[in-house]
Amino acid sequence: MIHILRFSDQRKSLHMQRLLTQALSLSLANHIPLWRTRRQTLVWLVTLIIQTGTVSLWRLAGHVDTRAQTLSVHRRFERFFQYVRLDEGCVAQLIAHIMGLAGKPWHLALDRTNWKFGRCHINILMLGVVHENVCIPLFWVLLDKAGNSNARERTDLMGRLNETFPDQPIASLSGDREFIGERWMKWLENQGIPFVLRLKENMFIWKEGYVPVKLSVHARRLQKRQKYILKGTWYLGRDPEKKTTPIKVAMMRLKTGEMLIVATSRIRIKTALPIYRSRWGIETLFSCLKTRGFGLEDTHMTDPHKLASLIGILAIAFCLAYKTGLWVARVKPPRHKSHGRLQRSLFALGLNAFRKAMVKMSEMEIRDYMMALFKPNNPRKPLIELVF
Repeated sequence: MIHILRFSDQRKSLHMQRLLTQALSLSLANHIPLWRTRRQTLVWLVTLIIQTGTVSLWRLAGHVDTRAQTLSVHRRFERFFQYVRLDEGCVAQLIAHIMGLAGKPWHLALDRTNWKFGRCHINILMLGVVHENVCIPLFWVLLDKAGNSNARERTDLMGRLNETFPDQPIASLSGDREFIGERWMKWLENQGIPFVLRLKENMFIWKEGYVPVKLSVHARRLQKRQKYILKGTWYLGRDPEKKTTPIKVAMMRLKTGEMLIVATSRIRIKTALPIYRSRWGIETLFSCLKTRGFGLEDTHMTDPHKLASLIGILAIAFCLAYKTGLWVARVKPPRHKSHGRLQRSLFALGLNAFRKAMVKMSEMEIRDYMMALFKPNNPRKPLIELVF
C-alpha cells in the first residue's frame, strides 16, 4: 500500500511539472525567440535547476517528465548548449520585464567572480541593477584570462547595456577597488554616467594649490564608524601637471578598522557611501548563483559560449525565484533575527515556494501563478498562500 501511495505522489509530481513547463513555455514565447522544442528544453533547464539546485546536466536529466531515457535527455541538454546561443538582449529585456525595472533610474553594480576547474580559469565580469538588497543580473562576459578586467572589456559591457536599453536613465554605477583607472573613469565621465568607485588607501590625490598625498594621510585620524568628506574637487595621481578625471572623495573607517574610500562624480557626495553600500547586492547575487542556490561552480563547462548560455538560464531562474520571494514576503512578512536581518533571504523563501508550487497547485493555479510572475508589478493575489 505504501508503494502504491508513493507511486501516486510521484505521478502527481510529474503531472504538475508538465503543467508548469507548459505555462512557463507560453510565458517565455513572447520574449525569447526559439523553436518550440528548444524553448521546451530551456524551460526544463530553468524549472529543474530551481527544483534541484544543481547545474549538473546528468542530474537534471533524471528529473524530466518524459518517456525518453535519461541518456537521451542528457544528450538533448548537451545539444542545446552546443547549438543554441541565447540572445543576450532578449534575456536582459525579459529579466527587466519580470522584475519591473522599466521607468525608473538604475543603480548599476559591476563586479567579477572567478574560480578554477582543473587548469581552466573561469572568470565572469557581470553588470546588474541593484534591486532591494540584491542585484539583478543583466549582462555578463566570460574573460579569456585570469585576473582583473580592463577598460575596454568594461566599456563593451556598458555598450551592450546602452544598445539594449538606449533610453534608460542611469542613477549610478558602483564598483570595487579593481574598477579604477583613468581611462575607465574618463570614459564614464564623457558618457555622463555617475559613478561611485572604491579607492585604495595608498593612492595619491591632489587638488589645486596642494601637493599630492596618500589617501591614508587624510584618513589617519578617523575613528571606527566615523565618516569624512574631503572638500572641493580632487584628482588622482602624483603629478599635478597631469589633470585626471575630477572627483569628489568620501571616506569612512569601518568597524573592522579598514578604510572605505570612494571616488564619485555627478553624485551628491553625501549619498556616495550609501550607494556604494548597496553594491553588496551583487555579492549576494553571486552567492545565490553559486553556494547558496544553484551551484554554478559545480559545472564542468569551460567553453565561454556554453557558460554564457548557462548563466543566462540561471539569471532567469534567479529572477523567478526572487520575485516569488517578494510575493511571499508581501503576503506573509518573514521574521527578522535579533540583529535585524531576515531569518531567511527572499531568494530562499522564493526558491522554497516555487518548488512547492510544482507539486501543490492545480492546472489553473499554475497558469495564474506564471502569468502573475511575468507581469512587471509584484503580484498581490493570495494564490501564493497555497505554497506556504
